[in-house]
Amino acid sequence: MKRLFLSLAILAFTSLTIVSAQEGRRSKRGFSLPQELNLTSEQQQKVDSANNEFRAKISDLRSNSNISKEDRRTKIKELRREHRDAINNILTPEQQTKLKELQSKREKEMSMRGKRHDRQRELAIQYKKDLKDLNLTNEQKQQIRAINENYRTKSKELALQHREDLNKIYTPEQQSKLRDIRKDFSKDKTFTYGSRKGMKLDNASVEKLNALKENYIKEKKAIEMSRIAPAAQKQKLSDLRENFRKERRQILADAQKEKANKQNTPA
Repeated sequence: MKRLFLSLAILAFTSLTIVSAQEGRRSKRGFSLPQELNLTSEQQQKVDSANNEFRAKISDLRSNSNISKEDRRTKIKELRREHRDAINNILTPEQQTKLKELQSKREKEMSMRGKRHDRQRELAIQYKKDLKDLNLTNEQKQQIRAINENYRTKSKELALQHREDLNKIYTPEQQSKLRDIRKDFSKDKTFTYGSRKGMKLDNASVEKLNALKENYIKEKKAIEMSRIAPAAQKQKLSDLRENFRKERRQILADAQKEKANKQNTPA
């Protein structure tokens, strides 16, 4: 049972990202074990070699038109089993244990996301049902659609006008810097602390988060402009993002704790 669980964990982090349950779909994600395993250079080379061999075999199998769909599925299962065994043999016992812990955590997170998704879907279905109960006429439906479309159009226009009004205040240099910041935000998608429902941050926490963001952007640009090997640069950027997320979570946790302490303190 222990070996089976470990094999499933390896499978989830490697082969599963390439071989979809729906045949013919190709994953755009690469093979990579969690960074927390701290693979040595030798281990990483072995993992890359195993991944390349697996990809080549899968590619050959998919391009083989002389094999039936059922046989292809069977072959894919065999290749996936061989691949996860190869990865398992590369890891140390400690890394295998760590991988199981990470997989367990990931499964819990996926379960929570699934529950939230199901709840949202239920609400959407209920909303549509409630609308039907209104017995709207075709004329009313058309009017509602027209109002919604007009609202969306005006929202876009207002957003554009808002940005133009702000640009009148900023200097050209500030506008250029702001564009760079927006690019970083949209690229990394890690700056979402302001949207947490029910959690209003104090000024000190906001300042800490802003300073953290600014420092992250500066260090990120410095790494991107450095003349180090691509693999080393990728690793540095990954470490930087991980540290940013950890510090960000800590600031938010401290802010929440401070807020709870104030609420529990008698007036």
